[in-house]
Amino acid sequence: METDVESSFATFTPTPERVAQAVAQLVRLVDVDSTSGAEEPAVAVAEAICGELGLPCRRMPVAPGRDNLLVGAPDAAVMLCTHLDTVPPFIGASVDATHVHGRGACDAKGAAVAMLHALRLLRDEGAAGERVGCLLVVGEEADHIGAKAAVATGLRPAHVILGEPCGIAPAVAQKGLLKLAISASGSAGHSAYPELGTSAVHTLMDALYALRHETLPHDAALGETTVNVGEIHGGVAANVIAPEARATVLIRCAAPVDAVLAAVRDLVPPPLTIVELSRSEPREFLTGGGPVGPAVPFNTDANWMAATGAAMMLLGPGDMRCAHGPHEHLAIADLAAGMTAYAREAARLL
Repeated sequence: METDVESSFATFTPTPERVAQAVAQLVRLVDVDSTSGAEEPAVAVAEAICGELGLPCRRMPVAPGRDNLLVGAPDAAVMLCTHLDTVPPFIGASVDATHVHGRGACDAKGAAVAMLHALRLLRDEGAAGERVGCLLVVGEEADHIGAKAAVATGLRPAHVILGEPCGIAPAVAQKGLLKLAISASGSAGHSAYPELGTSAVHTLMDALYALRHETLPHDAALGETTVNVGEIHGGVAANVIAPEARATVLIRCAAPVDAVLAAVRDLVPPPLTIVELSRSEPREFLTGGGPVGPAVPFNTDANWMAATGAAMMLLGPGDMRCAHGPHEHLAIADLAAGMTAYAREAARLL
């Protein structure tokens, strides 16, 4: 059931003092290293921020030394959810008049701070804030262990609003993901006599070239399916015909994963071997009644959190194109807009 909270009196507009507080808190959160697998420092800072905002929270164990943080009631009807882990390398925080800089400022610690302030705004404006919770998870950048653990605890909200830097308008969909290990075998020999051996490196390179230059299954809304060869290993020395080679490939799927995998197998035939490491199907999202954003090409915790049975929405402050790079940043104006957007969408869904 939707409420008329927003239309009747709630504005969910943070004061300048509230925005300044959020900026300082984001700087503290960014300034601790929380690379996937070692998120404890960020969990501790987020826990302290909850205390400063008067928000009840509790840790939910995920693995030794790794906890999710649940803010508010576990039976909340609407759950705001984002992640505290980051990719390496750690980049400490800095702030100027317009932006917060550092690893995780955009992806996704800015969303985490905005969500916590959205809970405070909901409670301050009497907008049934006790029916909205926030889940800050670990492991999203690696193996989604935090989302999987949260589902296992029995959380069953009616709606989940995921926070990733994709703009304030809700995204319509996300691409799927297919991670593969591709290997080739050869026979060693002296490189001066290439006819005496078979280079696994050359075989693998030819297959990867075909994979990168052929059109894979795609979709009008999601766009093209894209391929990234993230790692290559092989050979023993420059003057030896390589007896083995392997690559790790990440494919952003704009079509059902099985269709993409079938196309890959046609392009990478035996004797090369393909091992599927992980997959995630493309997913559509709720978009609400206002302006909508585009489909996003990156992956999120959506397919794991969907196991709660919740309807899913995706929005968040910032631009993912600066994430995972040396100059990651979040505009302070976007941080403030994120607070308002999360509060408004949560109130609308109640």
